[in-house]
Amino acid sequence: MKKNIVFAVIIFIFGLLVAIAPFTFARVCEIGEKLMKCHWTARIELFLGVALAFLALLKLISANKMFQLGLAAGIMVIVCGVILVPSVLIGVCGMPMMHCHSVARPTLVVLGILIFFAVVIDMVMIWKKSS
Repeated sequence: MKKNIVFAVIIFIFGLLVAIAPFTFARVCEIGEKLMKCHWTARIELFLGVALAFLALLKLISANKMFQLGLAAGIMVIVCGVILVPSVLIGVCGMPMMHCHSVARPTLVVLGILIFFAVVIDMVMIWKKSS
């Protein structure tokens, strides 16, 4: 039970980091004459980060192992979005010297990878407990 709480808290914190990163420490480009791709990436990452935090809260209050596995699977889908949005689906500005290209995209991808591994470990532990 304690390990589930630890993983839920980790996912919650990383979800909040995904949500706030494009607007704080891994800023995307400011809105100028036109909206850049990184602006839309930041908005989608905000939504994905909040969704991750919400599912992590659900993991905290649930006790059913199958429900826990279902939540973990849902988190995995969202994490794929966290990784793919800045790198493949929408992207960031094309110039390598832009802050969103050199800081925001790698930050979001690394956060996504960390969440991915945390969820995989959590799923393996839940699976071992339930069998």
